[in-house]
Amino acid sequence: MGLLRRFPPLAPTLAFTLLTALAAAPRLAAQDGEILGRVVDEETGAGLANVNLQALDAGGSLEASVLTGSEGNFRLSLSPGSYTLVASLIGYDTRRVEGIAVRTGAEERVTIALRSRALLLNPLVISASRREEKAVAAPASVSVVDEESVRERPTVTPTDHLRGVPGMDVATYGLQSSTAVARGFNNVFSGSLHTLTDHRIASVPSLRVNFLHFIPSTDEDIERMEVVLGPGSALYGPNTAEGVLHILTKSPLDEEETVVSAALGERSAFQGTFRTSQRVGDGLGIKVSGQYVRGDDWEFEDPAEVAERNIADSDPDAWMARVQQAADLAPEKAQERFDRIAARDFRIERYSGEVRADWEPAPDTRAVLSLGTMNQARGVELTGLGGGQARNWRQHYAQVRFTRDRLFAQAYLNASSAGKTFLLRDGTPISDDSRLLVTQLQHGTDLGERQSFIYGLDFLRTMPETGGTIHGQHEGDNDFNEFGAYLQSETELRPGLNLVAAARIDTHSALPDPVFSPRAGLVYEPREGQAFRATFNRAFSTPTANNLFLDLGAPVPEANLSRLGYSLRVQGTSAEGIRLRGPNGSVLMRSPFTPAGMGGPQQLIPTSPSLMWQMAVGVLQAQGALTPEAAQILLAETPDDGALGLQALDLATGRTSPFDPAAVEDVPPVRESNTTTFEVGYTGVLADRLRLSADVWYSRKDDFVSPLLVQTPLLLLDPQDAGAHAVPRLVPHFMEQGMSQEQAQEAAGQVVEAMARLPLGVVSSEEVNATGPQLLMSYRNFGDISLWGTDLAASLLLTDRWTLDLTASLVSDDWFLSEGQPIALNAPERKGSAALRYRNRTLGFNAESRVRHTAGFPVLSGVYVGTECVEDDPGPFAEPCVDSHTLVDVTAGYRVPRVPGLSVQLSVQNLLDTEYRSFAGVPEVGRMALLRLRYAF
Repeated sequence: MGLLRRFPPLAPTLAFTLLTALAAAPRLAAQDGEILGRVVDEETGAGLANVNLQALDAGGSLEASVLTGSEGNFRLSLSPGSYTLVASLIGYDTRRVEGIAVRTGAEERVTIALRSRALLLNPLVISASRREEKAVAAPASVSVVDEESVRERPTVTPTDHLRGVPGMDVATYGLQSSTAVARGFNNVFSGSLHTLTDHRIASVPSLRVNFLHFIPSTDEDIERMEVVLGPGSALYGPNTAEGVLHILTKSPLDEEETVVSAALGERSAFQGTFRTSQRVGDGLGIKVSGQYVRGDDWEFEDPAEVAERNIADSDPDAWMARVQQAADLAPEKAQERFDRIAARDFRIERYSGEVRADWEPAPDTRAVLSLGTMNQARGVELTGLGGGQARNWRQHYAQVRFTRDRLFAQAYLNASSAGKTFLLRDGTPISDDSRLLVTQLQHGTDLGERQSFIYGLDFLRTMPETGGTIHGQHEGDNDFNEFGAYLQSETELRPGLNLVAAARIDTHSALPDPVFSPRAGLVYEPREGQAFRATFNRAFSTPTANNLFLDLGAPVPEANLSRLGYSLRVQGTSAEGIRLRGPNGSVLMRSPFTPAGMGGPQQLIPTSPSLMWQMAVGVLQAQGALTPEAAQILLAETPDDGALGLQALDLATGRTSPFDPAAVEDVPPVRESNTTTFEVGYTGVLADRLRLSADVWYSRKDDFVSPLLVQTPLLLLDPQDAGAHAVPRLVPHFMEQGMSQEQAQEAAGQVVEAMARLPLGVVSSEEVNATGPQLLMSYRNFGDISLWGTDLAASLLLTDRWTLDLTASLVSDDWFLSEGQPIALNAPERKGSAALRYRNRTLGFNAESRVRHTAGFPVLSGVYVGTECVEDDPGPFAEPCVDSHTLVDVTAGYRVPRVPGLSVQLSVQNLLDTEYRSFAGVPEVGRMALLRLRYAF
């Protein structure tokens, strides 16, 4: 006031300025906008107080911050623009929400759900009991790969997300081709891990093989991946003896977002992905997604393909004539097969699309319609008969499901069309237009507060259609039905102690008797977030369509046998088995040396030693090992059948033994195999920072279904009997030609050795659908196999930003003998991983480094034999075993400032470029780096 008295002229000016400012204040405030919202607990929905909320501008600079009130409410006043909110609270995972638009004078309302550390370490799952429950309290070991982990790791196949999951065995065959199984018993054409996407069986219909890259869902679709270790037949039915992989995708009702991404990588890899999810009405949401992938695979030269290519090129006319006769082909079709041998295309290319509509007319009611398609334009897939060159192999599905409270119902149709796919070892086309129809109904009810039931029905109809290329003589008679009913009871015996019991009955139209699958378990929770469990499960696997109906020819994986005219007949057992003995008990054979006058190589002839003697002499004369005069001497005195014995050569082991026709056994029909597992385990969350899990299990497999095995022996002359007859007759002849007695003895011995090494025929019968001298490969049930193992895992939240993950798994054996037959685990006895992860959501940066170790192991799967490391008897055609290897993977991601929704992610598998093979018959795989640009709006 003294200042105004001293300077009177200032008074009007200051007064005017003050009044103007006061009048303008409302207008200036009105130029700002507001973000009003609430922060809640993701699990309970309750408001969270004292959450620190930071508003970042487009450049990442802090514009404002506020703490939430007692009910989780907050209000931020900001100038117009696009902002990112970062919400953090002790005990909760930090959440970042991008692209919030603030408009002049407008209010933008936001709800942010924070996931507690307890929920992060103990998430909700549905796959262990077919209902929602905490992972710790589940009656089985459950691991979860969450949405954020999937988003941070660019991949071309979902399999890559499973490499750090305890108990999982992942084998990489190429850039996209791979297999994933739980606790071993892998195969090149594996379907042992029961794989689902949104409750739908994801394997290829009828073939029952898991090609995870065939799943049309993109990484942007995936909400989480749940892995359940151990048998699950009591709830899921057949073919869940090794566990369950369930890929769950996001509902379009949960978020509205559009995402586009493009990735470039080594080996000329490119991946483009699109997904949009929108609400289009009251309770109605639609999602559309798709992706395109291409690249150059690691190159590999299959010795069997090269051998067959050389044989065909050495005499193309003879090769095509043999194929025409054997398969009753027109000349142009034989030429096609000739051109396809070893014609590997190392490029991969596939594209897929998916549409999903969710309708929620009431809070507890939802209907979902999904349609999906995938086309593998090119790529190499491994089969039990060697590599297959995929050409426009398509897979489609249509699914409708309905939930209301505890009622679940669904129906879906999976369809496969193999296009122009063919086998690389002999050019045989593979036609597969099979379908799988499934309907399921499930409900649950409670009796009081301590007793709960889940019950349901499943029906599956498998309809193979292979155009005669896979199922041959069985085409048109190879459909089969499966029906199952189950009941699970959960009883709270006392607080913290629950008894889980389940039973299921299944029928299969190709099996004579129903199959019963029981389950029992005790789960003890001494306190929230910690549980001990002891479980018993018995699961079963039904014969696949190939086990029953497979019927096609293939080249033999041994060049000398192939040159002689031998090949393989790969044949399922059907429901009746395959008889190898005639009605009168006789044993017959087929031979590449049967003269046309006797019917040629396709003709069944007696296993007569004297007849085989004449064949051997004729072959050696044609090869120049015998002069016409020496051959005439041996033919002039052909020994009687009683004076000449035969040897049987087991192609799988390389061993010979005296051939006894009475020892030839028919191939019985394949039946279901059973797996009984006892398991004890602990899972606990300590101090909301450490999750520990430990499982010890013991399994016994009864009536184990073998991979394809040679069932019929090759027949050779007994060397001692042949020598006793040939040497006394050849020595004088050779001495007459000017040889000394010693030289004559040596020359005669060489002739006998050549005769005894010559496979003169293969046991066969009318029920072997052979087109010539083909060795029968089929399946058998063996006796008992027992093994045990342990799976350990730890996840430690070192700080709010650093996490350490550790896993280790051990299996007791990787090689078994059952009834004299070798069986391989086809997976390592020991494996483990360690990963260190950093996430700074405020800066929008993440990184992870992972080390994984896999011990070496033998492989015995179809035509792939990697058993050189087996001490007892590796077999005659063994390839090297899989060597142990240690690999380093890294990922990193960054949200680009000033462009909300834009981020960059980098994934490098095998950072040190260590060349390794993860299975027999696959290329050495090196480093694979993929850089992805992702934009969400």
